[in-house]
Amino acid sequence: MKQKKKQEKEMEDLRSELRKYRRQGIELFLDGESSTPKEIARACVIAEDGTYMRDYAGEGGEIKRINFEFVEDK
Repeated sequence: MKQKKKQEKEMEDLRSELRKYRRQGIELFLDGESSTPKEIARACVIAEDGTYMRDYAGEGGEIKRINFEFVEDK
């Protein structure tokens, strides 16, 4: 039960962070596809056999896009 609450908190924290980025006009992508904060947070929290790595893309010193790419555990 504690694990589920921890996952829910992690997911909500990440969703909140990603919503802030989106309000700033930063595009969000999950495995190369345009995505929502909810979809990304869910994928990150339930990922098995790996994790999602953030890749920040910018222009002129500003973040314009964040890509979440799955990286398999070896």
